[in-house]
Parts: sequence; structure tokens; C-alpha cells
Amino acid sequence: MVVRRSVAVPLLLDGNQFLDFLELERGYKKAKRLVVEYLVQNYKGRSASYFKVWHEVKDAVRRLGLPSAYAQQAVKDAVEAYNAWTEAGRRPPAVRRVAPYVAETSWRPNSLTSLSVRLMSERYAAELWPHKRFWLFEWLVRIGRAKRSSTIRLRRVKNRVYAVFTYEVESEAGKEPVAIIAFDVNENTVFAARVDLKATVDRVSQWNQQWIQPSISIRVFRTDFGRLAKRYDAVRRRWAEEFTVEIDGKRLSGAHTRDYRKRVKRLRERDRKRDKVNKVAHELTREPAVLVTENVGKKPQEEMVEDKKSPRLRHRIKQTPIKAVVEKVRDKAEERGLKVLLVSAYRNSKTCPIHGVEMSFPLGPKLGLCPRGHWVHRDVASVLNMLKKATEKLEGKYAEAVKRALSAVDEKMLEEWSRQVLEAEGSIRTPRPAVLARASPMTPAGRGDGDPDGDRGRP
Repeated sequence: MVVRRSVAVPLLLDGNQFLDFLELERGYKKAKRLVVEYLVQNYKGRSASYFKVWHEVKDAVRRLGLPSAYAQQAVKDAVEAYNAWTEAGRRPPAVRRVAPYVAETSWRPNSLTSLSVRLMSERYAAELWPHKRFWLFEWLVRIGRAKRSSTIRLRRVKNRVYAVFTYEVESEAGKEPVAIIAFDVNENTVFAARVDLKATVDRVSQWNQQWIQPSISIRVFRTDFGRLAKRYDAVRRRWAEEFTVEIDGKRLSGAHTRDYRKRVKRLRERDRKRDKVNKVAHELTREPAVLVTENVGKKPQEEMVEDKKSPRLRHRIKQTPIKAVVEKVRDKAEERGLKVLLVSAYRNSKTCPIHGVEMSFPLGPKLGLCPRGHWVHRDVASVLNMLKKATEKLEGKYAEAVKRALSAVDEKMLEEWSRQVLEAEGSIRTPRPAVLARASPMTPAGRGDGDPDGDRGRP
């Protein structure tokens, strides 16, 4: 299996080169906007073909003064954006920012740290500022595990230009899994249960020729997606109130002002979420394992907010990147040669994993009460029920190991795991002593640094 990866490397341009790139960016943006508007007006929702569109609009695009290679790439970029819109629907595509594609005829590598690239007026030799991720993929190209695309992109972020390289990487060879990991994505945590498949034997079991049953361990990743959304929502409300004005007795919200939009652009909510999603996906795919999770569908948040009346709670739930975490884990698993199983999400968090009966929630939405008299956190119940459903799709030896691990789970283990999850979420705190105990003195009475013989106070 082949996966695609992109790497952005800073491109060091001097003043004249940067001005030439800005001129190229403006011309590319005009060309792409022209083609997109033409397609929306004339094709009216029908899919478009690049070769047909190019012959229809090439004269109009060439009048903009773009080099021929960039004109063709702008038309191709516009056709891809239009076709994506026809599949997704909603509002017509709007061309706000562009990253010009550079065809193979317009660039070539001079060395590992420099390249020759054609901009608007002429060709320049520019230095790269490579980093660790760039060297990793270049090494994969050298050993034959990856292939670099012949086309790159030039993306500008403020006053810095990046060369974006695309690689097609072969997945790692499949390894024998050492664990089965079921994970569940929640508002502030990602809860994972791991079944160890390695057969561990101690001396007693060697004498008895009996294998120790594989154990289940849990891990809670603190993501704070909900708390992050709550915090940034409060920041936006405060700024909107700051810019709100009253004119002729009419109150005008500050959320529509230019100053408010400039401040909001500086918020890093999306970057923080993306960083947390990447870290969780990396941690879950570090070892060879079979990953199990729920089939959440296309828009899982829509089903979760149906019975929620509080607008702020609905906002926090919709801001939780459930689908993004699952897709990132699947993408990382493909790269590392792991297998991902999707199981049904039907009543996983509402059913007791031991007795299989429906639980009630008298103390809130987190802790469930089994009719048999014990308490279970809904995340603990969810991952254990996922493992139970995964035995129907796993291979025989792995399914048998999971069944043996689940058979060893008792009510005491469920309550202990539930307590650990509540501590990780911050719902409860572990007791701590109010005052630290005073230690006994290490130096005997009458023995100080300035009186080594202990003769202090003697006549």
C-alpha cells in the first residue's frame, strides 16, 4: 500500500525574488478565479475535464501574462476545486488564497539544499532550509521506499515562502501484532484499552504447563478538546463585547468589525487541536497492534447534539474532532502497516461489559449503574464492549486471547478503572495531606557546623 505525504521546506528568497514571487502569486490567483467563475456559470454542477476546459479558456488565461506552465497548472487547480465542489455541494468555491503548482519543467534540484525554480519573470537559484522530516523522506527516496512527485507547490505564509514536496511512500511491512487496542474519543479524553497478546510464562506456570491469561491495561490521553473550545469561545465573546457599539439606540455586535476579525485570525485553536490529534495518533500506532474503534459515520457530532439544549454545550461537542482523530489513526496505521477494525457503535457506552444489561445514569452522564449493583464509567464500558464485538472479526487465535482477557474482568477492576478515568478527567482529585510531616533532626543536639566537638555552651 502506498500513502502520500507532504513536506513543507522554507525557501530562502532575496528581496527581488520575493517580489517576483508575489507577482506570480497574483497572476495565478486571477487565473484560477477566472476559470472557477467560468465553470460555475457554464457547467452548472456538471463535472469538468481539464483538457476540455483548457481549450475553452486558454486564450483568456494567457492574456493575464502568466508563463505557460503556470497557466496550465492554474487551470488544472481550478478544475480540481470545481469538481470537489460539485461532489460536496454547499456554496460555490471562492478563491481567496492560492499556492501555485510548479510543473517539472519549471523547477529542478541543484543539490540537496538548493533548487532552481522559474518564477514570473526568470529562473532563480534558491537555497532550501531543510529539516529532520525532509531528510527522512529524502532518505526513503534513496533506499527505494518512497518516490518524490515531479510537481511541487510554492506556499506563502506571511513573508516566508515554502516549497511543498509530495512523496508517495510504501507502507511498512506488516508485523505480527503484539496487542489489540480499542480506543474511544470523547470531549476531553481519548480512552484506550490494550490486550497484550504476548504469552508470558513464569516458573510456576512452566511447571504446570499453563499459560497466564493475557491482561487488559488502560490508558487515558488527556486532550482537553472541550475545555479548549470553551476557553476560545469565551475569548471570542469577550472581544465581540469589547467592539460592540450602540448607535441611535441600536446595539451593533462587534463580531462583524474588522478589528475583531483581525484578532480572531491570531487565535491558535485549530493548530492546537491538530497538534493533539497528531500526538494521539502517534501514540496509538507506536507498536504493532490491531486497532479497534467505533464506526462513527460522517458527522458523529450531529447525532450527539440532537437532545442537547444548551448552545454552548452543543458548540463544544461540535468542536470535538472525533472524526479527525479516527481518520488520522487510520492514516498512520496504513503508513505503519497496522490493521484497523471498525465495530458498531450501538449502545457500547450504555451496556454493562460483564453482564450485558443496560445501565442507568442516576449521578450524571459519566458513571453508569449496573442493575447488579456496581458502577462503571461509560468510557470503560465502551472500549470493553468494542473488544467484545471485535472478537467476531479477529482471527481465531487473537479472538481467543481477547475472550480470555475479558473473562478475567470483574466488578472490582471496572470500578478501579472508572476511578482512574475520573481522576484523569479532573472530575475527582486524589487526597493529599494538608501539611507535610516534619522530619526528625539529622544532627544531634549540641552538634552544629561551627561546633564539631559538641562543646558549645560548656565553660
